[in-house]
Amino acid sequence: MNEPRPLPANPIDAVVRSAQYLAGLVSYVDLWPQLARLICNFFGADFAAFAARQADGQIRLLHCEPAGTDAGSRLIAAAGELTATVFDSGFLANETLLLPEPYATVLLPLGRERRRTGYVMLAAHRGESPLSRESLDLYLALAGLIETTLDRIASQHRFVSMADNVPELLFQLVAGPGGGWRFAYASGGARAVLGLSPEALMADAEVLFGGLAAADRQALSTALAAPQQGARMHLALGWTAPDGSLRHLAANAMLSWGEEGGAVWDGVLEDISEQVRLQEESRRNLLRLNKSMEDAIQAVAATIEKRDPYTAGHQRRVAELAAQLATALGLPEDVIHGIRLTASIHDIGKIHVPAEILAFPGKLPDLEFALVRCHPEVGYEILKNVDFPWPVAEMVYQHHEHLDGSGYPRGLTGDKIMLGARIITVADVVEAIALYRPYRPGLGVEAALAEIEQNRGRYYDPAVVDACLRLFRQDGYQFT
Repeated sequence: MNEPRPLPANPIDAVVRSAQYLAGLVSYVDLWPQLARLICNFFGADFAAFAARQADGQIRLLHCEPAGTDAGSRLIAAAGELTATVFDSGFLANETLLLPEPYATVLLPLGRERRRTGYVMLAAHRGESPLSRESLDLYLALAGLIETTLDRIASQHRFVSMADNVPELLFQLVAGPGGGWRFAYASGGARAVLGLSPEALMADAEVLFGGLAAADRQALSTALAAPQQGARMHLALGWTAPDGSLRHLAANAMLSWGEEGGAVWDGVLEDISEQVRLQEESRRNLLRLNKSMEDAIQAVAATIEKRDPYTAGHQRRVAELAAQLATALGLPEDVIHGIRLTASIHDIGKIHVPAEILAFPGKLPDLEFALVRCHPEVGYEILKNVDFPWPVAEMVYQHHEHLDGSGYPRGLTGDKIMLGARIITVADVVEAIALYRPYRPGLGVEAALAEIEQNRGRYYDPAVVDACLRLFRQDGYQFT
């Protein structure tokens, strides 16, 4: 039999060399043979083995060095109970085993990710005496290095597995020396998101940048130039793939600094093409629905005006003026559209008023006038259950209210009256005074402007009145 192999003459050198070797291990491929050979080569062990315990409690040999002999089976047979004890206790064992010659054998528990013992390392040196305290300390240091290596490989394996199995592209984008960018890492999601391999993306970042529209490329370049650590990027990008297809991408990343002080963006790129398609389809459907709803409303408005031929076009003119006033006040386009729509049907409640009252050529008796004054509330009841994107029913309800509470039907005051309703009120008053009514001829625009100017701040919103005065007197607005 061969002579026993001596323990290393320079223990510190053995530990350092082991640390350097372990740092190069990055996967589970041939892991246990490499670790066993390390123990034999750097620490002079005659036998080195690793064992795991199966779910049924049986000890399984992962590898024994030297390979190709029955040493492993002899070692496990001799140390079976002792190995089980190390698994259960989590403490090392230092015994002399007969294989059949005597071997001083140390068994050390190896934890996985700071949990209970996952493996047992066995190192055997020919000799009858158990290993010295100095030798045990050496092996304990090695066991710590191996545990750290197992944790690192497990973490890397888990990250790579997760990264390559999610549909998004995980990436690390690093600033290049010439001001450009390169992908230091790209996950397997590159295939699903871009139709490209990670290798192609890491070889040339221009396959991504070159497919971006000019505006999107500029937006991405601007975002990447962010100077502050921890800066975040959230961008929607349009990208033309090498096959000519258009994809919509969402990029989310955070800035940090690399080892040499260069910018590093860690992030994720997601293909949101289907989401964009569904949003666009939903938008078109909503537009069609709103158009159908507005067409139906206009049909009702036309029906009302046919019952009241003397005021034909009144709601249309009020809607046009109200929209101009809302624009002058700087309101958003969507809000202006809602005010225009509301103004075009603000008298919808008059549908309950008999046509002969609407067309009465003179001052109405009190009873009939009271019936007409109910039209804001009737209009509200008609519209309140219609799901508009604006408070149409409430604006109709309020369009005869005054700031001082003298209006009807609820006597609301000040800011309790919605801005849209205050705009429609001014437009309604100006149109009604300026143009013909069954009970009087039209009094003209100046008379209408004098009314709102005189009662500015009392009945009518000052900002709306001022906008209306400018519109007619400075901008030359006219009813059509």
